[in-house]
Amino acid sequence: MINVPQKDIEFSMAVLCYHEEESVIPFVENLHSILSFFHFNWEIVLVANYWPHIPDRTPDVARSLCERMPHTRYIAEPKQGAMGWDMKSGLDACEGRYIGVIDGDGQYPIEAILSCFAAIKISDYDFIKTYRVLRSDSLYRNIVSGIYNRLFKLLFPAYRGFQDVNSKPKIMKREAYGRMNLHAKDWFIDAEIVLNCLNLGLKMYEIPIKFQAINTRKSFVRINAVLEFTRNLFAYRFGWPPFEYKRKL
Repeated sequence: MINVPQKDIEFSMAVLCYHEEESVIPFVENLHSILSFFHFNWEIVLVANYWPHIPDRTPDVARSLCERMPHTRYIAEPKQGAMGWDMKSGLDACEGRYIGVIDGDGQYPIEAILSCFAAIKISDYDFIKTYRVLRSDSLYRNIVSGIYNRLFKLLFPAYRGFQDVNSKPKIMKREAYGRMNLHAKDWFIDAEIVLNCLNLGLKMYEIPIKFQAINTRKSFVRINAVLEFTRNLFAYRFGWPPFEYKRKL
């Protein structure tokens, strides 16, 4: 990890950069430019973990960004899991009183970070996320997301009244994150965070956003990820491995 964490950080944002390579640069530059208007300490943590057997320039790109941008750090470790492992390693590295996570592919608007952070600062909410009211990505992903969210509400009635469990950014109080019991190393991590909020009785709020299409690469959400989502939903609901501990939802 490059750059030493600052002291008394108010806000930390982890950016998931897996295999984005140079395409992550505009997103990070824009985020850094916007956060530079804040008059308190903040940081960006770039999560550039990699599979050793897969060529990936992202760690070098992240290092280069951190060398020229203050308030930035990066993690580049051999991966021990998929997206969930990356997200947890990024959130664990965040030092702020408020911490958050977002994908670095540019599909989520940077302005949503500001909206979520402002909302959690002026309220008593513990956790704030977005939900996608307009989606510019493929029909396939729209259908998959719709089915997944309906199944989620069916299995976990406490989530009714909320929408779009997988949407980001997700921003929370650091102490709220510290209370969570997270095990997923895969795509289920988004849902597991939300389910922890419900289990712990944390106050949660959602903000609507428009979701952009990916133009630089194919989506990582393949059919095996969809099957993985579904299996994990039932595993969590009924206490199957790796979620053997008791659920109350």
